[in-house]
Amino acid sequence: MIGGIISSFSERKSDKRFKGMWGESYESEIEEVNDYFSHRNVFVYGTLMEGESNHRFLENSTCLGKATVEGYDMYDVGWYPAIVPGDSLIVGELYSVPLEDIASIDMLEGEGSLYAKRYETVTGFDGSKSLASVYIYLGDVSGLERIPAWGEEYLWYVSYGSNMLYERFMCYIKGGSYHGSRYHPPCEDTTSPVAVKAVDLPYSMYFGNFSGSWHGSGVSFLDVSGPGKALGVAYLITKKQFEHVCRKENDGREPEPGYGWYEDVVDLGEMDGFKVKTVTNRDLRPYNAPSPDYLETLSDGIGENWPEMSEEEIRDYLESCIR
Repeated sequence: MIGGIISSFSERKSDKRFKGMWGESYESEIEEVNDYFSHRNVFVYGTLMEGESNHRFLENSTCLGKATVEGYDMYDVGWYPAIVPGDSLIVGELYSVPLEDIASIDMLEGEGSLYAKRYETVTGFDGSKSLASVYIYLGDVSGLERIPAWGEEYLWYVSYGSNMLYERFMCYIKGGSYHGSRYHPPCEDTTSPVAVKAVDLPYSMYFGNFSGSWHGSGVSFLDVSGPGKALGVAYLITKKQFEHVCRKENDGREPEPGYGWYEDVVDLGEMDGFKVKTVTNRDLRPYNAPSPDYLETLSDGIGENWPEMSEEEIRDYLESCIR
């Protein structure tokens, strides 16, 4: 049946028969169907990625953006990476590849001998899900170096304040001003995070200092003097992007003890094979209540990432952080 559909729609396109019995045009629909059946989604994570040695094999393909696949670990084989079943998150790129180019990619990957092609659910940076072929290593990885990613260094940056709201955080990455606040210059790499997750932090959040950007009110800090719990949002970004965010949070300077509001980079362990980090001040800041618009921004960020929480639960959480 599928074969008949493909043949029929291909013939219609070839003969330019795009109109129905009433003269209505179905050209766009026919083009979409033909495009769907003439391409395959392929997730790449090594030498086929943009800027790498074998990217020429994708010269006829369309990049659909950065993406991730779960349930694998990556190892450095030498000239190329290898992924095998595991418990990490693999960062790569998703491509729509013409059907006629698939055979050459299979040959490059040694499909069936060096790698096996599997179909997995791949997640785009915007949260969209799609089915794509992924090449899984068939060799022995014993003794090989396990690596978090190929070509780029990624880590999870966790926000627990206004950057929990995606729109606000992206002002740091792409540049801009959030609702009339001061302008933030863009990061050198304006690529969006490849993944976003709601997480719990093992410390309490409180409001302190006097922020000119928020009408002299308090802003979010972590109390790292003892255990606690705070809501956070983790963004999987490059190490260079994280360094840019740290400077933006610390008055344009690298975090260092004794200088700035967010002088301390806090190591929160690992998640999905990547290091997890956030920033705060190692000393407790003077307590100061937040402004209504700052609370609204935090509330929107929590609601965006914790959809199971009611408005009352969000309000109770934020009120519990006021000391």
